[in-house]
Amino acid sequence: MVNTSLLVERLKKVGWHYTANQLDGLLEDASKNNVTYSAFLYTLLTHEIEQKESVAFQRRMVKAKLPFRKTVHEFDFSFQPSIQEKRVKEVVTCRYITSGENIVLVGPPGVGKTHLAIAFGMEAITQGYSTLFVTAADFVSSCRKAQEKGTVERCIQRWLRPDVLIMDEVGYFPFDEISANLFFQVVSKRYERGSIILTSNKSYIEWGKIFGDEVLATAILDRLMHHVTTFNIKGNSYRLKEKQKAGILPATLER
Repeated sequence: MVNTSLLVERLKKVGWHYTANQLDGLLEDASKNNVTYSAFLYTLLTHEIEQKESVAFQRRMVKAKLPFRKTVHEFDFSFQPSIQEKRVKEVVTCRYITSGENIVLVGPPGVGKTHLAIAFGMEAITQGYSTLFVTAADFVSSCRKAQEKGTVERCIQRWLRPDVLIMDEVGYFPFDEISANLFFQVVSKRYERGSIILTSNKSYIEWGKIFGDEVLATAILDRLMHHVTTFNIKGNSYRLKEKQKAGILPATLER
């Protein structure tokens, strides 16, 4: 009979640290329940695979830098009838990622754009895809710092690396010349290679003002919109809804 300590040593040598640490308990359970060799092997494999998947998921979550966690199941479709649940469920399949397609969510503040963008990102992470979340404000700030430090290429590579890049709140304030040009480079280099999920409070015809250049905005849209699913959300604000429930809105706003 093989010594347990030798088994633990061999398991750790092949990187099965979780199973090595659980081995005594697994062997005891198998002995008590008279488990077959094949069933025991299946249990070992299942435990190790699930642990590795869990660790990998947590790593992807950390790298994604999501500001909070939201799922599609938490989204109130009855409050936003302009969004078809069927279209959302299609995005959740993550087929858009394998074909390098983009998702754009347009609408006024508070209608759930960021919720859905993060929910799509969460699903991508769950299915094994790398994801990175950045607000437009942070993107602009990063571009300025990179320009000052001479690390622009390194900055661009960071935004090219993930399978899914989520950029939130495009349009709340204009991009400067540096960030507008770098955003164009990111969109161009990710074209048909990496997916972008973007939220904006501005319609496409207003993007010239966002980027300070109509020609540049057209070039960005041309690449971004070639393969895209657009959600044009026309509804009320969830945040105002919650304030109304709490009774803290003025009566004039509740009407």
